[in-house]
Order: sequence, then C-alpha cells, then structure tokens
Amino acid sequence: MNIAIPLAEDGSFSLHYGGSAKVGLYQVDPTKRAILSATEVVPPAAEPCEWAAWLGTQKINAILVGGMGRGAQMRMTELGIAVIAGLPAAEPRALVQAWLDGRITAGTNACEGGHHGHEHHHKHGEHHGDGHACHCSH
Repeated sequence: MNIAIPLAEDGSFSLHYGGSAKVGLYQVDPTKRAILSATEVVPPAAEPCEWAAWLGTQKINAILVGGMGRGAQMRMTELGIAVIAGLPAAEPRALVQAWLDGRITAGTNACEGGHHGHEHHHKHGEHHGDGHACHCSH
C-alpha cells in the first residue's frame, strides 16, 4: 500500500495541500503496521492541484492532509485515492505510523468549502501571505 503526504520545502508536513512544495511517498504494510520505505519527491506538475494524476501513476492508495480543496479532493477520489483530511501538524513519518496504528482521527478539513480555516481578505488565486497561491478549491 502507498501513502502520500504533502510536504513543505523543508520536508515538514504541509497543513495546506495547495501550498505544498513536494510529497512524501510511503510504502507501507498495513498488516504488519510497518513503513517499508519513504521518499520525498517534487512532482513534475507545477501546482499541487495538478498532482493527482501523477500520484495516481505512483499507485497511491491514500493521501493524509491537513486541508485540501474540493477540486483536488474530487480529482483524488476519481483516481481511487482516499483523502484523509483534517490532520494536525506533526512529523510526516509519525502521521503515517499513527494512521497504520489506527490512531489517526480525521478532523475538520482546513480547506472545506474553500475557506481554509481562516477568513479570506483576498480572492482565490491571490497569495495567503505564506507565499503560496490558493488554487486548491478550483
């Protein structure tokens, strides 16, 4: 089984899928609750919302996210990738292990409804102030 996690440039968990710089790919054995391998990859598509097709080619079964917009969620679901949203900030490997151990409790998707868990004082496509454009709900 293969799990993906959106990552910031420094390799930490990116709570906002649309603001991630790369992806952590984890091959896991759910029966043994073991992480078999882990790699960090910069997908070939420029925007995270365009990563779904590439993740599908990587045979990803699930993606663990803090928040993901509806457009990206729909693309993932269409490709058979389960979206586990609303996860808290944590070390990526620890999140994968917690998911394997059944200790993950999905919370509120930070991007649900396109609001990203904070008030917007800008239009979609403009910067959030964290250096990333908001394209995840398109």
